[in-house]
Amino acid sequence: MSVHFYRYDPQRTDAAPVSMDGNVCIRCWQPDADGFPPAGSRRLSNLFWWLLSWTGAFARSGFTEISIDQDGRRVHRLIVTPAWLRFPFMSARDLQIGDVWTAPEARRQQLARAAIAQAHRLFADEGACFWYVTDASNAASAALAKSCGYQLVATGRRTRPMRASLLGRYVIEQFV
Repeated sequence: MSVHFYRYDPQRTDAAPVSMDGNVCIRCWQPDADGFPPAGSRRLSNLFWWLLSWTGAFARSGFTEISIDQDGRRVHRLIVTPAWLRFPFMSARDLQIGDVWTAPEARRQQLARAAIAQAHRLFADEGACFWYVTDASNAASAALAKSCGYQLVATGRRTRPMRASLLGRYVIEQFV
């Protein structure tokens, strides 16, 4: 699978500001600080992330799920992941924005941009470089990254040893 690697320089200030409707609530869950996933975040994937955090599989602390509820219903979610085996291109201080999901009826409300801005604010003092990796064919995801101030820096692929996604890595093949 062909992928594009976008990077955000925390020193940049040219990303457009985000404004949201007043009926939304942004929530952050961090296993290192908050422990086991709370009721609204108890999915199999979050149990996996909690276990990785608990076992020290990440290069640093900072795994975070950022979710947005609108009128009491979850309408957006993304995760911020520190470097680990899946992202060999990242330095130990870097973070990656991924697993971005927005409910179909809540799209085009800038929720993803708001969640990414929240991630930038959470880790602003740490000077971490942010990465955003997307399938090369995903134009909407690429547009989101660019609107948040990310720049395309490389192309590459996702490996799937023994056809297992869980064992795969994102590998840079060429810098642009």
